[in-house]
Amino acid sequence: MALNAADPRQVKGAGRRQREREEQLRASVAAVMSLEAGRLVMWELLERAGVFRSVWSPNSEIHYKAGRQDYGHELMATLLETNEGLYELMQREARARDRKNDVTAAAEQTPPADTEGERT
Repeated sequence: MALNAADPRQVKGAGRRQREREEQLRASVAAVMSLEAGRLVMWELLERAGVFRSVWSPNSEIHYKAGRQDYGHELMATLLETNEGLYELMQREARARDRKNDVTAAAEQTPPADTEGERT
């Protein structure tokens, strides 16, 4: 059914439905962000969107990257508007994962120490 913009009742009803839809989305985002697994997924989506890196490219790929990043910024804004505290928790968890991954990578690159008394 098409909206008749000249009918105040239809316009009011459409506005109400849009507000209800936005409230439902915010509640769903809050539910996802309340779970550690949900925060991990949201962080991964932000990283894939490229919100933390430059979109620069010497060719037309820059337009594609800019579009992804723009959507990522929209997602970031939704997460922050929904619950800034959970967004900050998500950031701390991501930094902790990065530190753990850095330590693991460094340990994998470190040669094992010679054991006492053994010669190679």
